[in-house]
Amino acid sequence: MSTREGPAACFHQLADHLCSYLVQAQQNIQVAVCWFTHRDIFEALLKCLRAGVRVELLLEYDTQNIRSGGLDFQLFIQQGGQLFACLDAGLMHHKFAIIDQRLLLCGSYNWTYNSNAENLLVLHDSVLIQAFHNEFLHLKSTAKRIFRVRQADAKVFAAFPLFENTHFPLADLRKKVGGGAGVWVVRLDRLKVDYEIIFKQQYLPFDADALLASYWTAYRMWDKALFDAEMERLNGSSISGKSLRDLRCWARRIKTGDVIFATEKQAPALVAIGIVQSHPQPYEGDGFSSFRAVQWLKIISDGSYLLPEKISAQAVARYRGSAMRVLQEVMGEDK
Repeated sequence: MSTREGPAACFHQLADHLCSYLVQAQQNIQVAVCWFTHRDIFEALLKCLRAGVRVELLLEYDTQNIRSGGLDFQLFIQQGGQLFACLDAGLMHHKFAIIDQRLLLCGSYNWTYNSNAENLLVLHDSVLIQAFHNEFLHLKSTAKRIFRVRQADAKVFAAFPLFENTHFPLADLRKKVGGGAGVWVVRLDRLKVDYEIIFKQQYLPFDADALLASYWTAYRMWDKALFDAEMERLNGSSISGKSLRDLRCWARRIKTGDVIFATEKQAPALVAIGIVQSHPQPYEGDGFSSFRAVQWLKIISDGSYLLPEKISAQAVARYRGSAMRVLQEVMGEDK
C-alpha cells in the first residue's frame, strides 16, 4: 500500500490504506471515530502501542462499539492505550486520525466493515492538522477516560433513519398506505416474546434461529448487498426454505415506513398497529439475533377487534385485506 508523501484521496481498500499509515507512527496517534469494529485496523493500533507509540482513542461509547464479540478495548487499555468515551446525547460523528502531528487522515469512512462508497483523505497541511488537533482536545475535555470497559455503561445504539413525525393521525396513515407502504401481519404468539416488553421498548425481534448471528459479528451495520450475499450463502445450506423465507421477509421485504398489524394467534385478534422505524439491527438479548424498531400507534389490550379477513398461519406475511378499512375502524377519531 502506497505511503508516499503529499496529499492523497483513497476510495478503495480503505482499511488497508489506514493501516499502512498508522503503523508509520513514531510518537503519537490521536483518533476520533464514531464506530470502530474493524479488526485489522485495531491490530495496527495494538502494534503501534507495542512499539511504544502513544495512542489516544475517542469513540462513541455505545452498543455498536462496546458489545460482546466486538473489539477488545480492554486489551487496548492494558497495552497502554488511552480510551475516551463520548457520552453526550448528540452523536460524535468524526472519523479522523492525527499521526505525529504531521499527518491527518480524515473522510467519510467509519472504521468498520461495510460496502458503502466512502473516502479517505491523507493530508499534510499544518494548518488543517492544528485545527483537527484543537478539535480533538476539545472532544477529550468533554469525554470520559475509560479504565475498565463495561458493556452495561454503553449507550444504547439508536437505529436510524427514524421518522421525525412521531404522531400519525388517521389521514396520514391512510395517505401512507395509499402511497404504497406495505402492510404486514405479525403473529406475536409465534414470536414467543413478552408483549409488554415489545410495546415498552418499541421493537419487534426476529430470527430466533440466529441465522444472522455471523452477519452481525462481521458487520454490525445493515447493508442490503451484504445481506443478499449472506442469503446466498444460507441458500446453499440445509436450512429450511420456510426459515429463509421468514428471514427475507423480516429483513428485506419489510421496509422502513411499512405498517404492522400485530395479532394474537390465527384468530385473528388485533393486538396493535405500528410503523416500522428502522432497518434491521443486531439484538443484544436472548432468543433472537435481530430486531426492527417499531413505533406502536395503537395497542388493543382486550382483543376486541378481529381482522375481517383470514390471515396467514406464518409468523409474518402481507395483509391481503382492506388495510384502509382496518385503519378507519381502529384508528378513527372516535377510538
